[in-house]
Amino acid sequence: MAHYPDLTPYSYSESDREMLNVGWLARWSGYPRGIVDECVVDALKVLSATYDNQMRGIHHCAFCGTDRPVVLGGSALDTEVWLGSAEIRVRGADGTLYAAPNLVIHYITEHHYRPPEEFCRAVARTVGIETVGPLTLAD
Repeated sequence: MAHYPDLTPYSYSESDREMLNVGWLARWSGYPRGIVDECVVDALKVLSATYDNQMRGIHHCAFCGTDRPVVLGGSALDTEVWLGSAEIRVRGADGTLYAAPNLVIHYITEHHYRPPEEFCRAVARTVGIETVGPLTLAD
């Protein structure tokens, strides 16, 4: 998978919308680690079933070699969603649009990736979760 630093302009595929990258990780590049509030993980699982920018190819986890991680997603968290071939896109309260590979869920839960706080707030906001306080903590 392509690597793009967090909060840089999105350029993975053509888009007529300006977006910022989140979670485009590579084995050779470090990434922020920490704890992400479970409400963000659950919200990402809900959003994972929408399949934004679905691709034909599959990206495997570069960190552990997991072939195709699966999560239970969708509004009732009961839909099997294969990760590694689509994006999750969310809009922040300030209008900023973020694009993350849906593997971001696996990166958070298995590799302790800590996405930017503003992305986590946008994820929670998109599914209607009101938040108070930080949604991420550094290691």
